[in-house]
Amino acid sequence: MKKLILIISIIIILLVIYFGYKGFNLYYYNTNSINIKDFETYVKQFNISNTITLKHKDIQDNDYFQYQNIKIRNDFKDFKQLESSTSTDTFSPQLVLKDENNNTSRAFWMGTTDTYVYLLETDKTLFGAEDRRITNTNLTKILKKNNINNDIELFNYLSSQKNIKNNIFTSVKKMKENYTIWFMISVIMPTMNNITLINGDYEGYIFNVKDSIKEVSILKNNKRYTFVFIDNTTLTDEYLTDILSTIVID
Repeated sequence: MKKLILIISIIIILLVIYFGYKGFNLYYYNTNSINIKDFETYVKQFNISNTITLKHKDIQDNDYFQYQNIKIRNDFKDFKQLESSTSTDTFSPQLVLKDENNNTSRAFWMGTTDTYVYLLETDKTLFGAEDRRITNTNLTKILKKNNINNDIELFNYLSSQKNIKNNIFTSVKKMKENYTIWFMISVIMPTMNNITLINGDYEGYIFNVKDSIKEVSILKNNKRYTFVFIDNTTLTDEYLTDILSTIVID
């Protein structure tokens, strides 16, 4: 009898330790603490909804707008240039046209920045010191485990993530991974409707933020060459295909 009581007591103690440990980690890696109310709906924005193919078209030299080593057809001759930067590492706005109410209704940005995969692997400042649960090492392991080598593979992976909330039966390793994925998305990724893929003479993608706001990223030289179009009318795929086909990146 005493032996049975001892065995039961040991089992109860082990269960208390186990569930206490799991409960602590469930609290520590609480995905609900991250500011994404509906994760499954949120990740749907990373769906690639369409593809456009770019075939380069030559235009006259005086029809280009050029910034550093980037050229694009100058559809912005009536725009007012508000800011210019000589940095090749950070994205900077180039041209802005304000409407009669002094609100930005039409604008164009052009610049260069790092890919999202590169930032996740190397930029420790993305997460700051406020959350010690996240490290670039954790992120690199997730990227490597899922064979994510570029931004497009990252978006495909994110769009496939469904119902990854933690519970008491989730392994601690998986809790940590789920929390890292949630945090990664909340910190680095913009809010949009969906993504259009770019192939052909250039590869890249378009964030369809709204019908009137498109953020284009051309992937080259391990960088993102970024073009942001804002127009108070709908920016069609036909127009974007046409103007993006004039891009020249040396």
